[in-house]
Amino acid sequence: MNIRIPLLTTLFGGILTVSTQAQTITAPTGQNLTITNPIDVTGAGNSVNIPSDASYKIGGISLLRTRDRNVFVGNSGNSTMTGNDNFFQGLNSGYDNTTGYYNIFTGVSAGRLNTTGSNNTFLGVEAGFSNTTGEANVFMGPSAGRSNTTGIYNLFVGLNSGYANTIGQFNVFNGYGSGRLNTTGNYNIFLGVVAGFGNTSGANNVAIGNNAGYNTGTGSNNTYIGSNADGGAASTNATAIGANAVAAVSNTVVLGNAATTITGAGLGAGLSGLKFANLNSGSTRTAVGGNGVLSVDGSGNVVLVTLTAGTINSVGGPTGPVAEKTWKEQDGYLYNNSTNGVVINGSGLDGNSLIVKGGVLSKEVNVKVEGSESWPDYVFKPSYKRMTLDEVEKFININGHLPNVASATEMAATGNNLNKTDIKLLEKVEELTLYLLEMKKSNEAQNAEIQNLKKQVKSLRRK
Repeated sequence: MNIRIPLLTTLFGGILTVSTQAQTITAPTGQNLTITNPIDVTGAGNSVNIPSDASYKIGGISLLRTRDRNVFVGNSGNSTMTGNDNFFQGLNSGYDNTTGYYNIFTGVSAGRLNTTGSNNTFLGVEAGFSNTTGEANVFMGPSAGRSNTTGIYNLFVGLNSGYANTIGQFNVFNGYGSGRLNTTGNYNIFLGVVAGFGNTSGANNVAIGNNAGYNTGTGSNNTYIGSNADGGAASTNATAIGANAVAAVSNTVVLGNAATTITGAGLGAGLSGLKFANLNSGSTRTAVGGNGVLSVDGSGNVVLVTLTAGTINSVGGPTGPVAEKTWKEQDGYLYNNSTNGVVINGSGLDGNSLIVKGGVLSKEVNVKVEGSESWPDYVFKPSYKRMTLDEVEKFININGHLPNVASATEMAATGNNLNKTDIKLLEKVEELTLYLLEMKKSNEAQNAEIQNLKKQVKSLRRK
């Protein structure tokens, strides 16, 4: 072994002092050069040069060695490695590396099993311990990414972060125990102490905050933000925002603790909507101007209401402080479950509040009458003047319809107002009744006269 040192000039008190002039001291072939006294290298630019494939030892233990542009600090690396441009520091760090290159392993057994993996940075005791062919990973912290074998492009920061990851890739775990149980999950971001701790194979999850996404398991495409924000073990497309917010059902959004707000398909099969668990129709309200605002019923379901003077008028529901949402669509039909019925206000089209395109089926129809004076009982009053039958006949011959009854042309133009039509029809029925009563009296008089004539004829025949 060759050691290049400056020329000896003085030796005092066991200290070797060398000058700026240098010479080469060569040990005999097959033997080591041993310097028993300490070496003091003084002067600017002076150095101790360790040639390639050599090492610097203290007490027989290799402290520093180089080979093929690799630097080994401590008992690291191995003598058969062919990879280059690696830096291994710590007992057994990078020990099994064969052809891996551009790696930095610092810590006892960091990257211990790495063989061909390249472009990795492992910092910490047993960080990336099991990595074999995984590439472009950054593991920082004791046992960070310890079980990773072939996973690529992962960033694990913190004690035990990504500990169980084996082939998962493109993950970012930052915080003690973050992503601790992840094995094959990809594209996850866990930030915080034990964030995403329970995720195993779930992908595309984001958990930010201490304990956030702790129970993720196999769920994917979830977002949990806030301390203890979480979801179900197999939830998908769930979002929980706020401390202790839990979106236990897939396709839901939960804001705040106790599911203050839920939106999405999680309310039931084929349904979506809003629900305020801590706000319902029994809560204190303040009147607002205008109509058509959102409120809630007694179960926390959101309904469209008008709000005036502290009273809720629910669309499709009863009036009062407990306004229930009663409309629902099912099997292609619109249902109303209100026990108080339905009231529809407004001018609508052509002055109509309700327009139905198609038939109407109902067990009962109640048409409101505006005042008793409008009902045709007035026909029976002595002051009522009705037409004679001759006048009615003449009117029909000229106009082609009954008096005071709309013609077919009018009906086609304006529609059939059931209230007005019923009144007119009853008016004609009552007039007809009076005509029949008059005819009955006339017939009775005629019958009496006929009977009298029959008696007279019979008496004449006897004579």
